[in-house]
Amino acid sequence: MTYDIVFSNDTAMNDCGFKMTLEEAKDYIATWNGTNHGYFEDYKGGFVCIICYGQDGFIYEEEVR
Repeated sequence: MTYDIVFSNDTAMNDCGFKMTLEEAKDYIATWNGTNHGYFEDYKGGFVCIICYGQDGFIYEEEVR
C-alpha cells in the first residue's frame, strides 16, 4: 500500500502526490509540522492527513501547527 499527505482547511485542500509508506508519511509530518516547509506554512490552523491509496478515508489526521 502507498500513502499520501493531504492538507486542508475551511477553504482549500491540497495533496502532495506522494507515494510513500505509512512510516514515511508519519515521519514526514513529525519532521515538518510546526515549520514553514511546503504546505505546512499555508495550512497553519488547518489539518494535515495521511490517506491510503486503494482505501477510502483518512488514516491519520492532526492540526497543522
